[in-house]
Amino acid sequence: MLERTPIKTEAELCAAFIQSMNKQADWTCYPEAAGFDILAVHTSGRQIGIEAKMTLNAKVADQILPKDYENFYGRPGPDHRLVIVGKASDASHGISRMLGLLGVPVLLPRWMHRGGDKSSWEFDIRCLNNRDWMSFFVNEEYLHLFDWNPAERCRVPMVVGAHQAGVPSPVSLTPWKEAALRVIALMRSQGYIAAKQIQELGISPTAWTRPKGNDPGWLARGSVRGTWIETENMPPFDKQHPEAYAIVVAELSAKVAPQLELTT
Repeated sequence: MLERTPIKTEAELCAAFIQSMNKQADWTCYPEAAGFDILAVHTSGRQIGIEAKMTLNAKVADQILPKDYENFYGRPGPDHRLVIVGKASDASHGISRMLGLLGVPVLLPRWMHRGGDKSSWEFDIRCLNNRDWMSFFVNEEYLHLFDWNPAERCRVPMVVGAHQAGVPSPVSLTPWKEAALRVIALMRSQGYIAAKQIQELGISPTAWTRPKGNDPGWLARGSVRGTWIETENMPPFDKQHPEAYAIVVAELSAKVAPQLELTT
């Protein structure tokens, strides 16, 4: 049996949860999505927002609960919320109890022995889909997950991606980043891009075409008036999210192909 090694970072904690949750049928975990460390999404559309902390404290309680304005103005949110921690203490028992009463369970991993030399930290999760509701069990205990009934659910990233959850300064695949990837793909396909095209893809062309302080703009003026071309100053969004960029390029190619057939 392997010696029990402690979880040292939030990234390790998130990886253990993602590995355990992805074993559940029809669930997919997206790291660093929609403002959560992890966004778990069911094929039915149901979502769980998860925040991770090595030690349970008031900060993670504040992070997992919706802000007042989110309720008042119908901001997107998940159906359920969950906290995972590496360890808890008697001093944090009150926080755990408070969150539990609010329908936000606090989960700790278990050191699981799978036979031979296979041992690791895991979350022993079981999800039962009973038509109108879902029942969750962790370590054989029933989990009460409050349904926050958001007016709109969180936007799900186009791809899971290879980036980690629970790391400092995470590189998240946000809706803005997805639009930026479409800008890059279109620009490389044409050899240039116009400010109007950037705007039509849902983001402002300002950061792309105008300097900010001493920092130059991301694009340079093209040889034809009104066009812009790529420069080395452009952030490497495509390298940060290669899986998403590949999808965007494929989508663009699929749109261009029928147009080429009509003109031949």
